[in-house]
Amino acid sequence: MPPRRRLLARLEEVIAAAPGNQESVSGVALVFRNEGGSGSIGRIDDFACLDAAESVASALGIGKVLRLLRAARIAPPQRPDSLMGDPARAAELLRRALGTRVHLEVRPRSRVRFTVWTESEVASVSDVAEVLEDESAYLILRLRGQFPVRLPRERVVRHRTESETWYEVVSIERA
Repeated sequence: MPPRRRLLARLEEVIAAAPGNQESVSGVALVFRNEGGSGSIGRIDDFACLDAAESVASALGIGKVLRLLRAARIAPPQRPDSLMGDPARAAELLRRALGTRVHLEVRPRSRVRFTVWTESEVASVSDVAEVLEDESAYLILRLRGQFPVRLPRERVVRHRTESETWYEVVSIERA
């Protein structure tokens, strides 16, 4: 597991994210700016899920919102679960907390994606653990027990491996 880091940050922006279709998640996007001496981390983007459906992600999202309200000394609603399914109201409350300094504990995260161009299509495979090559094919091994993907080499015109990195907020405390 990657090492966690503690840093001093300021809540800089809050954006309500209402679902656009049935598969998207509602919640609030949170933007923090690192104020500590760690020059490698500047902006930290986070998301608090506030789906109306009761789930672990929603419970964690409500907890994150409540910790930010507590750090800003803003009274939470009588029933915090009333924020589930109402990201606009949660964002309105959190906008009053803009500028609040908090201690964040963050963990570096990354994801690898392998993209292949053929004569007829572009295929992208995410959550890649490793790409093995031989003279006949690319074998893409994936994370979390997902099935490997085999792509014949003669169909491949071009390929690219991309790595996306970010910091996941693990905990929020009052500064």
